[in-house]
Amino acid sequence: MRSDGATLTGGANSNAMPDASSDEWTIGRLIEWTRGFFARRGVEPPRLEAEILLAHVLGLARINLYMNYEQAVSEQDRAAYRDLVRRRADGEPSRYLVGTCEFMGLALKVTPEVLIPRPETEMLVEEVIRRARAAAAAPLEAAAEDDRAEESPTETDTPRVEVIDLCTGSGAIAVSLAVHLPRARVTATDVSAAALALARTNAEAHAVADRVTLLQGDLYEPLDAADARPADFLLANPPYVAEGEWPGLPHEIREHEPRQALLAGPEGTEVIERIVRGARAYLKPGGVLMVEIGAGQGRRARQIAEQARGLVDVAVRKDYAGHDRVLLARREETC
Repeated sequence: MRSDGATLTGGANSNAMPDASSDEWTIGRLIEWTRGFFARRGVEPPRLEAEILLAHVLGLARINLYMNYEQAVSEQDRAAYRDLVRRRADGEPSRYLVGTCEFMGLALKVTPEVLIPRPETEMLVEEVIRRARAAAAAPLEAAAEDDRAEESPTETDTPRVEVIDLCTGSGAIAVSLAVHLPRARVTATDVSAAALALARTNAEAHAVADRVTLLQGDLYEPLDAADARPADFLLANPPYVAEGEWPGLPHEIREHEPRQALLAGPEGTEVIERIVRGARAYLKPGGVLMVEIGAGQGRRARQIAEQARGLVDVAVRKDYAGHDRVLLARREETC
């Protein structure tokens, strides 16, 4: 790795990470060196990635790195850190290297058997929380206006909602909804047994396993087998990469994240279409469908939903970067 003017095993100089003989490297110096190294290697965002790896090695929260900026790092920890830095520079995602990812403020376990949860997917969770709380607040507000509300809302006033989460993967959507909506019940499906095992681990870690039901199978098949009830919300973060787009994906995605969770088919909207066309049977009247879609898929996804029986109020929500990101639709009250 000398081509960029730095080495991972050289002596303790301004351009080299410390080897086993060096004893002058502090937390701050390691972060700064790795930030520059990652920047030269195209690892983004370089400083954040350096902090994630070093915090993991030291067993610290990232914020505590700055509280201990001048602390020397032991030879053993430097060796472990060097290994992670090498692997990250070679394309392994940092979330797999440390085994965790933050989603909706929760630390979730992730492995190469599941997609790494993205910030854009939080839009689905945030929208459910917003709608569920708004629906629960409406009767309370009406009662207050009629002078019938004698007490402030308690946990029993929080929304009681039923949610279905297709393609759950790590369980990020299911677990975070169960945590943030204490009376929600979520039924989550995935074709991968390994993904469901990980989702179960995450549900247990956040003490919501009693409200998250996990079923193995393709999309609606396990729901049919379990005779699952229609839900208030039907969510999915399905595969939506077209076959022609695959070669252009970043190396770290193509080589490390599960292909079956990404690749949808020739058009990229094949799984989205199956979800939309089957949604009516698993939504209560007035229930809401939300599906994550790829950038640029909004027009086709909207067309699919508008042609589906029993769905109205079709819309496409853009993410913070201005890309098509979430398809929304509502089941008709009577159809």
